[in-house]
Amino acid sequence: MEISLNGPEHSSIKKETNSICIFLHGWGSDGQDLITLADQFSNEFPYMSFYSPNAPEVCSMNPYGRQWFEISNSLQNIKDIGESVSALNKFIDKIIKINNVLESRIFLFGFSQGAMMSMHVGLRREKSIGGIVAFSGALIFPEDLDKIKNRTPILMIHGEDDDVVPFKEMDKGYNHLKIQNIEVETLGIPNLGHGINELGINAAKKFIKDKLEE
Repeated sequence: MEISLNGPEHSSIKKETNSICIFLHGWGSDGQDLITLADQFSNEFPYMSFYSPNAPEVCSMNPYGRQWFEISNSLQNIKDIGESVSALNKFIDKIIKINNVLESRIFLFGFSQGAMMSMHVGLRREKSIGGIVAFSGALIFPEDLDKIKNRTPILMIHGEDDDVVPFKEMDKGYNHLKIQNIEVETLGIPNLGHGINELGINAAKKFIKDKLEE
């Protein structure tokens, strides 16, 4: 059965939409978790609309939450993400069509498992999107990065005290991406665990603003 994603939305504060930000929540949460960030972005990006789809699977350890894929004790053991990848790509395609925007004006903003999905899917689409903001995530399947189809720029942000996804994953991801000549920026945030704070939000805003102006 074909999976169709849905979740909360936040329309641009102007009547016209010329750019899109898609929030991808972490494991055990849902689309409501990140859509609240739209309020922090909309004044600075009045022509941007925001979407926050719920992951397609019921969370294995929290029946009230959702997951993009089954978690494992090792990133190397992640296997079954095909359905989520397909569903997310279809969702992105639908949003592009509905809003009649260019792929270069689409941004993925992921947290934790959502950050992993944003990098995996964003880099493997036929065309580059505007950019990817990956909070507290890790690069999944780095061994096949030589098969990527675009050079979407990435901002990786990670709390130095993260006890869920180790801080070292940011540097590991950076090294893999630079080998493939992908534009990647990193920001380590002292005294931040597995989460998002104002410093990271401001860095994400600057990154998106810079990419929209290129």
